[in-house]
Amino acid sequence: MQEIICDLTKKFGLKAIKNIPFKDYYIVVTSIGTFALKKIDYSAWEILFIHNAKEYLVNNGFDSIDRYITVHGVPYVELGKEYYVMTRLIKGRQCSFINLTDVCKGSKALADLHQASNGYYYEIKNKIRSNIGKLQEQYLERCQDFIYIKSLVKMKIQKERIDMLFLKYIDMLHDMAMESVVMLQNNGYFEICEEASRENYLCHNAYNHNNIIIDKHDKLNIINFDYCKFDLRCVDIANFISDAMDRLNWDFESALKILDSYNDVRQIEEREYKLMVSFLQFPIEIWEIATEYYYQEHDCFKKRYYIELKNKIEKIPYKIEFLKKYKERFI
Repeated sequence: MQEIICDLTKKFGLKAIKNIPFKDYYIVVTSIGTFALKKIDYSAWEILFIHNAKEYLVNNGFDSIDRYITVHGVPYVELGKEYYVMTRLIKGRQCSFINLTDVCKGSKALADLHQASNGYYYEIKNKIRSNIGKLQEQYLERCQDFIYIKSLVKMKIQKERIDMLFLKYIDMLHDMAMESVVMLQNNGYFEICEEASRENYLCHNAYNHNNIIIDKHDKLNIINFDYCKFDLRCVDIANFISDAMDRLNWDFESALKILDSYNDVRQIEEREYKLMVSFLQFPIEIWEIATEYYYQEHDCFKKRYYIELKNKIEKIPYKIEFLKKYKERFI
């Protein structure tokens, strides 16, 4: 693999001195700096979509991002049938989601990103990266996942702790999820989607502490645009708040400060506040744990998954109280 990394780095016009595997990419040290080399699991046109989106953001003044290194104007290198991208490594610390100052700074940066993305468009051969209007179908599919996993667990002759825990709460989780679907319809999801499809705002779709880097100059940088698509901005906001609240014990006052920070740049509309309750209520974090564990057969890691599931379920009462306050305030 060392030879392949060196060869790929050379194709990007750089000479590797040292490379270190890290998470899902390689840290490559060269004579002109340190870079991140990553294999991409999606198509070339999607890389172009993301690359052009990043350049659009930079041209609109939002340059604190991990831009792709290009080779003769192309933002990837092909090896066999696989695609690789390279970015300059942004050094710093991850945004702390237990530090409200950090989170508020991240919220403001998200608003800046949304504003800078307005008007971007990229389509090739009738293909476009968009999630606008697809959320109801996705939610319904995830509701079906809860039902299917419940049937899988009930059929198990010998049930583990994680199985019993899942069975105890699955009906409540399914009800919460289905209520989210109903609220989507009642709060004008498709009407907002129709308007958003004409505005072309980008959503990061993975805007969490892992992808927000604060450098030595205390400047906030955003990385990993792999899931970037056209979508409703309030989806990005709600997902960001949900991740933060999970670490801040669903403290409503903290959420208000995060929302205020976003509003310093762009005012969230009343209808967006109403719609966000659907995204905040859906138990996506538990769905992710359940589908990963039961669909990908991670039985050898059942202790880890049990702890993760137990931790999320223990926070449900706090989340329910948060949702009650949110609805009283914004619905």
